[in-house]
Amino acid sequence: EYVEYKAEVVEISVEQVSPAYTSQRCSKCGFTHENNRPKSDGQDVFECLKCGYSPHADYNAAKNIGLKHLRSAQTSSSGGAPVNVRLNRGTLNVNGEYEPASNGQNGSPRESPTLNEANGEAVSE
Repeated sequence: EYVEYKAEVVEISVEQVSPAYTSQRCSKCGFTHENNRPKSDGQDVFECLKCGYSPHADYNAAKNIGLKHLRSAQTSSSGGAPVNVRLNRGTLNVNGEYEPASNGQNGSPRESPTLNEANGEAVSE
């Protein structure tokens, strides 16, 4: 609710996405298994048993949640489905392809516009 409230202030839409299995699914190859999250002292461990991808566990889950949102929005009847989700380290598109962030002049990630599918115009968020 707090995120929805803050997002409304800056006119950003927020959608709830089920987090089921997002911490066990590899955001690179899609393989889902409980042992992708081995039991350890720290909860930040993720290593895909199939492809070996090993990002921070929270980052991997965030990519999976973003991908779930993108794919569910494609089947909605509301139109104007998003074409990508911006993450702190880059952009994830509906095909699961990841593009690292470009650095702006001050060293911070450059913000890229998103496409408004309804009219094909680029809009800044």
